[in-house]
Amino acid sequence: MNALKYKLSINIKFLYILIMLILLSCSPANEVKQDVVEIKTIPQESNLMSLYQSLVPGVVTISANLPMGPSTGSGFLWNEEGYVVTNSHVVRDANFIDIKFSDGVTMEAKLIAQDVYSDLAVLSVDYPDSYVIYPLNHGNSNRVQVGEMAIAIGSPFGEEFTLTKGIVSATGRSRPDLETNFQIGSVIQHDASINPGNSGGPLFDSQGNVIGINAQIASKSGSNSGIGFAIPINTAKKVIPSLINNKVYKHSYLGISSLNLNFRMIKALDLPRLTQGIVVTYIDNNGPSGSSDLKVDDIITHIENYKIKSFSELVNFLTDSTIPGSKISLTVIRDNETLEIDIILGERPVVK
Repeated sequence: MNALKYKLSINIKFLYILIMLILLSCSPANEVKQDVVEIKTIPQESNLMSLYQSLVPGVVTISANLPMGPSTGSGFLWNEEGYVVTNSHVVRDANFIDIKFSDGVTMEAKLIAQDVYSDLAVLSVDYPDSYVIYPLNHGNSNRVQVGEMAIAIGSPFGEEFTLTKGIVSATGRSRPDLETNFQIGSVIQHDASINPGNSGGPLFDSQGNVIGINAQIASKSGSNSGIGFAIPINTAKKVIPSLINNKVYKHSYLGISSLNLNFRMIKALDLPRLTQGIVVTYIDNNGPSGSSDLKVDDIITHIENYKIKSFSELVNFLTDSTIPGSKISLTVIRDNETLEIDIILGERPVVK
């Protein structure tokens, strides 16, 4: 009998412990853990909301009448003087330009100057004396890294002051401008949703600094497919002040076309397997390269001791590190012989 009581006592204790464990698993302790997760996410959302509120007064919607018809785009306040920056293709040859601010106020703008090679334009606005402007802060696109947040504000399809976000997908791209066959260098690729109407609008980092100006998308449908391109703010830092002060920006000109060296070419030319570079396919006889010792079929491997693995890298170097009149040194392979060729860069023709 005592043994039976002892077994019952043990079973009751075990049952009690089991019930307590079940209750604890459903207790507020788990709710506390859930609260912690929620608290971690709220500041991120709150930060994005506060960023939008602080940044949107510096963004504008642009309406222009071009020879081909109406144009809608975006722009942003460049400095305390109230100049507005946008894409050249948004306002090129416009009969009139109107800009609208996030507070609903609309004003007329005047095209000061544009640069089709970087697809940038600057507008002036005659502000009322009492109107407060909110210029945006310029970041440093040289420090942009793949994987960091990318935030866009613009007017896709005319939907004014739309915020989208994504990540920086790549840096150092080159893209052709929309008027000539020349390339825009050091372009930022990102997947923040942008569409027609976002052109000219700012691309921000997570701190609210402008790191680029949205300009193009890669899409077969004409709508967003997760591949957007922004002109780097460091390019704008050079181009815009020159447009304001001189009405023109002068770009370096080398005067070649090329193909990226690939495995088949390396094998056919009997080059070392790890050779990298670009093969010159065309030389402008009236340009700087035409006046040098550079020849078609030369393989450019370095420019000023910087390795060149693609045409984009050549464009990026010329964009970021040279001006017309700069002397550059190219390392080339010709008939399995390495040569050094010096070239004095020229100036791209002015496009009005």
